Amino acid sequence: MSKKDGYVIIIGSSNMDLNIYSKQFPNPGETVTGGTFKQFLGGKGANQAVASVRSGASTIFIGKIGIDTFGEQMISRLTAEGINTEHIFRDPQEHSGVAFIIIDENGENMISVAPGANFKLTPEEIKLKANIIKNAKSLVVQMEIPIETIIEIFNIASKGDVIKILNPAPLKPIPLSILKNIDIIIPNEGELFRLYSLLELKGLSGEGKQKILQASKDIYNLGLKIIITTLGKKGCVIYDGEKDKIIDISAPKVKAVDTVGAGDCFIGVLASKLSKGETIVKAVKYATVAASIAVTRKGAQESMPYLNEIEEKIKNLKINLY
Repeated sequence: MSKKDGYVIIIGSSNMDLNIYSKQFPNPGETVTGGTFKQFLGGKGANQAVASVRSGASTIFIGKIGIDTFGEQMISRLTAEGINTEHIFRDPQEHSGVAFIIIDENGENMISVAPGANFKLTPEEIKLKANIIKNAKSLVVQMEIPIETIIEIFNIASKGDVIKILNPAPLKPIPLSILKNIDIIIPNEGELFRLYSLLELKGLSGEGKQKILQASKDIYNLGLKIIITTLGKKGCVIYDGEKDKIIDISAPKVKAVDTVGAGDCFIGVLASKLSKGETIVKAVKYATVAASIAVTRKGAQESMPYLNEIEEKIKNLKINLY
């Protein structure tokens, strides 16, 4: 590991994903038959940790998991991936998180989550991990854990030299104290506009890119540095507030099989490349290519590509990383 390299710390959720692959989504009150069932390990935090470690970063995962069969499978899998699981908390009272997911024939998904132990991760437990948080190179947090715990994580991280990343999903009201303590926020397009509304900012006008730019500028003014809005198969838009610059990153065209975990793949790889001292543009291009590979595979953690696969696709597509 070179001097500029450091480790990635991901704090968040781990779930067992129970997936049904169906021709179509059922309407309310309707039963759709003929689907196939598969069980995968998931959870936004754990997915991002797998994406990070597979793309070459030393990675620590912190979360709360039940003392049950699903929990044992989660920890066993993360450990096998090479992720540091020593800082995971176990809850004897709560079940491990479970997600029920329906995926249609276009690879789109509907998800319902029973968070279980994920929602029992406390600020007091986070304080016990202050040193490893402050000394990380990149930190990623999502919102499948309590908001007061998220506040504590970023309070601690702001005392170190950490690249602080928030993935505001699933979106809920975000206190301004959090936004002032983070460097990069990564919503999808819908989350960006809902966040804008939750923050009670002035009305948005325009369409498409112009609307994204206005929302990004106004959110930047609340204390962030960079807003990256993911656009699915269209790629993403980076808004660098310090330079008042917007950068479009397109995604390779692929046939999507399963989009579950694609956003997590993007974020985990981004954090991994930033931990290696890469520029934001280069890190985002790696992350975009990685996500384009993940959507061609079933499952969340299983779909995360390895560094050599990402680099091979970059080479084959002759992508300019600068």
